[in-house]
Amino acid sequence: MPPVARRHRVQTDIMNSRAIAALIAATLAAQALPARAEQQCTVVINGSPLEIGEAFTDDAGTLFLSRRGLIHGLGLSVVEPDEGEPWTVRGFGRSLQIRPGSMTLTINNELSRADARPFLRDEELFVPLQMVQKILDIDYEVQQDGPAKIWLLSTVGAGIIDAREGRHGDSTRVVLDLERPAGFSWWVEDNTVLIELPLPAGRTHAHSIRLLNFEDELVDQLREGPTGSDTTRVEIVHSSQEPPRVFSITGPPRIIVDLMRAPEDIRMEPPEPPPVTPLPLAAGLFETRNFSTERGPVRVYVLNVDPRSSAIEIRPSLSSATIHERATVTRMVTGNGAWGGINGGFFCNSGPPLGGLMIDGTWIREPWDGRTVLGMLEDGGLVMDRLRFRSKVTFEGLGTQTLHALNRGHDNDNTLVKYTRHWGELVAGARGRARLVVGACGTVIHREFEGRVVQIPDGGFVLSGIGGMAESLRKVPEGCRVTPELATQPAWPDLRHAIGGGPRIVKDGRPHVTARPEGFRADVYAGAAPRTAVGITEEGRLLLVAAEGVENRRRLGMTLDELAATMIKLGVRDAMNLDGGGSTTFVADGRLINSPADGAARRVSNALLVFTRETETASTDAD
Repeated sequence: MPPVARRHRVQTDIMNSRAIAALIAATLAAQALPARAEQQCTVVINGSPLEIGEAFTDDAGTLFLSRRGLIHGLGLSVVEPDEGEPWTVRGFGRSLQIRPGSMTLTINNELSRADARPFLRDEELFVPLQMVQKILDIDYEVQQDGPAKIWLLSTVGAGIIDAREGRHGDSTRVVLDLERPAGFSWWVEDNTVLIELPLPAGRTHAHSIRLLNFEDELVDQLREGPTGSDTTRVEIVHSSQEPPRVFSITGPPRIIVDLMRAPEDIRMEPPEPPPVTPLPLAAGLFETRNFSTERGPVRVYVLNVDPRSSAIEIRPSLSSATIHERATVTRMVTGNGAWGGINGGFFCNSGPPLGGLMIDGTWIREPWDGRTVLGMLEDGGLVMDRLRFRSKVTFEGLGTQTLHALNRGHDNDNTLVKYTRHWGELVAGARGRARLVVGACGTVIHREFEGRVVQIPDGGFVLSGIGGMAESLRKVPEGCRVTPELATQPAWPDLRHAIGGGPRIVKDGRPHVTARPEGFRADVYAGAAPRTAVGITEEGRLLLVAAEGVENRRRLGMTLDELAATMIKLGVRDAMNLDGGGSTTFVADGRLINSPADGAARRVSNALLVFTRETETASTDAD
C-alpha cells in the first residue's frame, strides 16, 4: 500500500474510533438523563422543605429526589458504588440497587422495574420518587402556586419507644427505638445532631418528653420533645469533631447515630478479663456452648443451678422499688449483691412488666392471661404452666367482687384494679373512677369519687373501679374491712417467686412452641434473634440461658424452634422463652458476659438473679 493511502486509512480509522466513542458517549448521556427536560421544583417532606436544587421534575410530571434529599429529608442511606457497581439506597432493612439511566432495579435482591430512570447531574444522583416508594411508604400531593408546583411528601409517623447509648472502640452509638419504620429528617447544627420524626396518625403530641445525660465523654445529652408542628425532635449534644453517621436498621426499627472518636482517643482492646469466679460446688455450673444454625454459629451461655441448694438463692428482681423504672441487668446484679443473672420478661416502654411477677410471696403484676409463667415454690420446687389470674376482693358484710389487675391502668370498662407501693406513692386522678384507700389495718380509710389524686398508704393499697365496679365501690363505707384474695388457675400453693414470659417452647421433653395461642406478635416469635430462656430439668434443676450469634452475626441468634431444640439438648424437660433481641443479657460474677445486640446493655424492667451463700466453688467451660 502506498504511503499516502496508508496514512489516509490510519486517519480514517482514527476518525471512526472517535466517532464511535462520541456515539457511545452520546448514548450513555441520553440514558443518564430523563427523557424530557427537567426543572427545579419545591418539595416539602413532612413539613420541612428541601433546599433548592435537591429535587427536579420533568415535563412528564415525574419527581426526582437528590441523594442529599434522600439522606437528610427521608433518613435513607445512599452508598456511592465502586466502578461498574450499582448505587445502593437503604432504609429500615430494605435495600434498593439502581443504575443511572436504567429503569431496572433490585429490591432486597429481587428484580423490579420503574417507569423512570435515575440520572446523574454534576456527580449528584437523582432518583425517581417511584423507586424510593419501593422501600419507604411515601404519600404525596401536588399543589399549584401560580406557575409553580409544590410537592408535599409525607411518610408514616412513629413514636420513639426508647433512647440509649453504648460505647464502642472508635465511636459512641446512640440508638432510638421506634414503634415502626418511618421517614425522618436530620441535620447538624454546631455540635448537635437534630432528628425530626412525624407523629403517628391521630396523635397530637409527642409520645414523651425525655432528657438523658450520658456517662460518656463524647455524648453530653439527649433531648426529646414536641416541635409544635406534628413532629418529634431529638437533639443529641456531643463533642465529636467528625461527621456523624446516621442510618436505620430493622428488627425492631431503630435510628442509629454513630459519633466518631478522634484517632488519638480510640481505646485499645481491653486485656482479657480474669476467669469468672465459679458458683458454689454442686449448687450451680456456668458454661459456654457453641451450636450451629443454617445462618452460622450461635454461642449459648448457661447457668445450671439447683434451687433446693442452701448455697444459692434464685429470685426475680425489679429494676427499682417501683415498676416504672428500668436498669441494666448488670446494675441489678451489683445493686442487689447477686452473683449473676439474666434479663426477665417483657415490659412496657415506661418500665412495667408485661407478664406475671411475684417476689417473696407478693404479686407485683398479675399473669398475662394464658401466657407461660415460671414458678418457684417455698421448698425449691419449680413449676411452669400457662397461668391465669383468678382473684377477688371481699368487702366485709357486703360481698365480693372480681379483681382484674394489679398495678396497671384500666384496660376495659367494669374492671377493678389494686394499686400497691410497687406502683409508686400516688395514683393519678381520673374522672369516672371510684377509689378506696385501704390502710395497713385492712380497712377503708378514705374514699375518692371526684377524680382527685390519692396516696397509696405504706403497707396498704388503693382499689380503683371503673364502670359498674365504680358504682360498687361507692357503696363501700369508711371503716369497712377489705380482704383481697389473689389466686391463679391452675393453683400453685406455696408459691414464693414467679416470673412471666412466653411462649412455652418445650413441654415434657418435646418441642412445644405456643406463640400463637399465647397471643404473641410476629416480632417476638418470627425469625432469628438473640434469645433468653429458662428451663427445668428432670432432676428439678433450673437452667438460665442466653443465645446470640457470633461476631458480626450477633443480631441473628436463634428462631424459637431452634431455641427449643437447643434447650432439649441442654437437658431440660420444660422451657419457656423470655424477652430477647436487644434485651438479651447474661451476667456472671458481676460481669456482662454476652455482647448485647444493641451494642450496649439495654435497660430492662426485671431480671432473674442468682445469689451465692458459700465460697466452695466449681465450674466448667466447654466450647
